[in-house]
Amino acid sequence: MSKVDREDSWLLFVAVVALAVFVVWKFAAYLGLDMAVAGPVLARLAVLVVLTGLSWRLASDIPPLGPKAVWPFLLALLWLCWWPALDFWAAKELASSSYEETLPWWAAWYTKWGLLVGLVALGYLVKKAFGRY
Repeated sequence: MSKVDREDSWLLFVAVVALAVFVVWKFAAYLGLDMAVAGPVLARLAVLVVLTGLSWRLASDIPPLGPKAVWPFLLALLWLCWWPALDFWAAKELASSSYEETLPWWAAWYTKWGLLVGLVALGYLVKKAFGRY
């Protein structure tokens, strides 16, 4: 049997942190985001993955919490995950065009909240129209 030494456990911690930083850095570079923005986006996506997995796990015990029942809510949460990136891209666009002082329509609060509510409402409407649950 092998025993993990407490003196070597910091190496695993450093490796996990380095891997996490590398993933955030590559994600940020791929989407043209800042590291300070990519971190919250990935953290929100990770929470969404956990909530989806929890929903899947609870589907047999509590059917109203299963993925078939809450997929519109999960889809709206996916949209919510990208709000920091939208704000970053909008600020980047504002910096490049000095003549316009308002946010682009796709980063404005009414678009974000309207699409969030619309995704939930339309999702449950589609579920009601085509589903039996």
